[in-house]
Amino acid sequence: MDFSLSDEQQAIGELAGQILTEKLPAERLRAIEATTERMADDVWIELAKANLLGIALPEDVGGSGFGILEACLVLEQIGRTVAPVPYLPTVVLGAMAIAEFGTEAQRRRDLPGVIDGEVVLTAAIAEEGVDPALGATPTTATRDGDGWLLDGQRQFVPAVHLARRVLVPARTGDDTLGVFLVDPATPGVEVTRLETTTLEPQFLLTFSGVRLGGEDVLGDPSSGAETLTWMLRRGTVALCATQAGVCSAALRLTAGYVSQREQFGSKIATFQAVAQRAADAYIDSEAVSLTWRQAAWRLAEGLDADEAIAVAKFWAADGGQRVVHAAQHLHGGIGVDVDYPLHRYFRWAKQLELSLGGSTQQLRRLGRLLASDEPITSRA
Repeated sequence: MDFSLSDEQQAIGELAGQILTEKLPAERLRAIEATTERMADDVWIELAKANLLGIALPEDVGGSGFGILEACLVLEQIGRTVAPVPYLPTVVLGAMAIAEFGTEAQRRRDLPGVIDGEVVLTAAIAEEGVDPALGATPTTATRDGDGWLLDGQRQFVPAVHLARRVLVPARTGDDTLGVFLVDPATPGVEVTRLETTTLEPQFLLTFSGVRLGGEDVLGDPSSGAETLTWMLRRGTVALCATQAGVCSAALRLTAGYVSQREQFGSKIATFQAVAQRAADAYIDSEAVSLTWRQAAWRLAEGLDADEAIAVAKFWAADGGQRVVHAAQHLHGGIGVDVDYPLHRYFRWAKQLELSLGGSTQQLRRLGRLLASDEPITSRA
């Protein structure tokens, strides 16, 4: 592929970076972290005004008609600024899925609100020890007349406290899966707050006989596995793009520090060991960036992207943790001071690594792929 961005794509990234950098200095992030919601509402509205919330949504609902690559360019800037905004769950996992698989009524109901910044969406697709792409979800949906009854649990669901709707995969039969649009305020939904490594809240959702109508089904209730796989592919690339931004910013912060810090009468950036460690981190950071772009480009072009997603996922998990560990090491003692911004990048990189499943797991899957030449199914 051609790794260079078009003028429009460059403008999207630059605009997102300008808004997020101006609105979220370190002192503002500290203030947001002290709140319960941990959400930069004014920044979210600014992103909406710039139409960056609708950048990947169709023009017929008010979006810009771009796709996953452009959404990931925004997410890369969110990673660079560790911005507390629910862009990934709302735009990539929620709105893009509704745009692709939803009915006209569902699209008109939710997507204009997302574009305007009034509606937050999320998706319950992560689960410890479970591969949702295989339909092994602990949540079930049972026919109830013209509607459905939803039972079970979903863990690690982001932004539920802000969301108007949650996309929930559930078994609809022995070998079938559906995806349902659930209002978290619906009777029978219990929401339990969980604290994460980044300090951003995630939630445990418990469903006890939650009544849903036929209009709450996203697509065909027997072919939700296709919908879920579509979401997982894009969600995985979105996580990788966010990790690329985190790595880039951590490395830039480190470069500035070692260029100023003196030891034995010299800037430590001139020490060979420091320069080598920083160079290795730069290579890792570039690999994270190039591999997510390749994966996103293949998705955007409608090409088989599973292998590219698997490679991007490995680099984001493995290379990402190496970058922030190098940044921590080169900063020395100041790197662990929570009044200094590096700790946020370290926490975010670790959270993203865990969300991606860890590098060892992914490397084993890539090894099996290379050894057997069998197709690989990517998952978040």
